[in-house]
Amino acid sequence: MAKAKAESLTITGQSQLTSQQLGDYVLMNNPFPAIMGISIYQLADLYLEIGSKEGIRGDAAFAQAIHETGYFAFGGDVIPAQNNYAGIGTVGGGVKGAFFATPEEGVRAHIQHLKAYASTLPLETELADPRFSLVRRGVAEVWTDLNGKWAVPGNNYGQNIMTIYSAMASMTLTIPNVTLPSGHSLPVGMLYFSKDVPLLSPNGIVYKWMKRGSTARVYGVIGKAYDTGGGYTIEADSSKMAIAIGRALIKKSDTYLYGPDKKISRKIIPGEALRVYSFDEANYYVGGGYYVPKSSNPTYFVGTIKLGADTVLYDQQGNPNKTLAKGDSFRVYGIEGKKLDLGNQYTITYNKALMTYSN
Repeated sequence: MAKAKAESLTITGQSQLTSQQLGDYVLMNNPFPAIMGISIYQLADLYLEIGSKEGIRGDAAFAQAIHETGYFAFGGDVIPAQNNYAGIGTVGGGVKGAFFATPEEGVRAHIQHLKAYASTLPLETELADPRFSLVRRGVAEVWTDLNGKWAVPGNNYGQNIMTIYSAMASMTLTIPNVTLPSGHSLPVGMLYFSKDVPLLSPNGIVYKWMKRGSTARVYGVIGKAYDTGGGYTIEADSSKMAIAIGRALIKKSDTYLYGPDKKISRKIIPGEALRVYSFDEANYYVGGGYYVPKSSNPTYFVGTIKLGADTVLYDQQGNPNKTLAKGDSFRVYGIEGKKLDLGNQYTITYNKALMTYSN
């Protein structure tokens, strides 16, 4: 996406960024946003949803909220419990401004206040902004038009918002073939390091160095870094690391590994479980440009689980099927929240205290 220009990006319009980009950008700058009763991604979803209803760019409004709250650290006159992400009603000197009962109401008020400045159209959602009627309607077409209006004196106010917006637009790190459902608590991949790299603590300071040949579990992405759990991150660099997302278990004796030149590299021994870094409709890619054709029917799985206690297995309808014995291990073919698919849609419920999961 081209860098947004404050002089040309309108306040009205449809959002272009995703809640993943918005939330990742906040967590990259503030791993522990002080918001109440909601995750940063859910808050981003509210901005996009309510913004769409009112015809306001919810993604840019979220950038404004970041600017107003200091990446949701607050620390000024407004406190987190106000659910006031835009400084509505604050005038300085300790005046806290408006209080909103829920995060949704606070976002709605913010979007409505922007609409008051940017449009003369009526509201599509129930009024929440206590200052909506005090604004001269339609006086701010683009974000720089808010200079001296939303903020006084407001020098470069709109430009600062657009700087944040442009930075959010550059959040592009993804894990191939992996989606990150809300509430997941299991690693979705494993990093393998070909060079020494720093592991960063939540405050951005080097905690320790991950040595060449070592590994680290990955729970998702935060900005342009891999989330290794507990707020610790590793900056993505494909020249120093690779992330495996599962394994391909070879079952047939006539299965071959192909190289980057699309020629047979070797015959694979049945029982080998090759690390998979990505896949498409035709192949599983196992590193270095090598691949195994899906037509060979290998079994793809994302991890294994070892049971530390007897565990109930549920059928496709969610009914108890049987009890699995303590000490047994099973391949995991998919993860949905805390449900682990052990094959044919039979599931168990993950319990960290009683089970050991490995990628």
